[in-house]
Amino acid sequence: MKRTLGALVALAVVVACGGSQQPVDPAATLRDAAAAMAKLSTVNAQLKFTKGAISFQGFTLVSAKTSVRLPGDSDTIYTVKEQDLAISLEVVIVSGHVYLHLPFSTYQEMTGSQAAAIPDLAKLFDPATGLPAVIPAGRNLSDAGADKVDGVDVQKINATYSADQLNSMFAQLSSTVDVKAVVWVGVSDHLIRKAQLDGAFGDGGKEAAVEVDISGFNASVNITPPTP
Repeated sequence: MKRTLGALVALAVVVACGGSQQPVDPAATLRDAAAAMAKLSTVNAQLKFTKGAISFQGFTLVSAKTSVRLPGDSDTIYTVKEQDLAISLEVVIVSGHVYLHLPFSTYQEMTGSQAAAIPDLAKLFDPATGLPAVIPAGRNLSDAGADKVDGVDVQKINATYSADQLNSMFAQLSSTVDVKAVVWVGVSDHLIRKAQLDGAFGDGGKEAAVEVDISGFNASVNITPPTP
């Protein structure tokens, strides 16, 4: 009798715990993520290609690491390849001015089409055109399960975005077809910790994949215009 009673109590606890878990609403999760990201003042991000490539200024982009002060200032180190040689380029964007620092040279201010050709990672976080605006507009949403990023509990969401939506976030990721995405959203703070894009946005419309790791939310950053 005691064993039976104990088993019933244990079963009741399991049922109660399972019943308290609410199903994930992917659309609501992405809306909450957009609202949280729109409130940021500073953020850090690391971008890397795991498949395919894109080119700018004659270089092939491999990865990037940036510090952003919203709405539009950034200090970014790009790792690029020229043929088989890997080099690092620094791009500082302050108050609309774009400064390029090549190895063994001084900073040069870029203007016009040259400045426009350089990737601007701050645009990823622009409330009007970046992640906060585009993320909740995804289609074919589905829950991809729970996960952890840097020890933080997150919810993974699958989504599909159009070529225009992708281009508004990052002009160099040009595509003419839909792109599949996975977004890792913090359970408690709703901040996007990671995003992955897969689609035909590489050079020549080839398949490519890029991962973006996001951290340093509202941390102190120092971005100052260099002396060209």
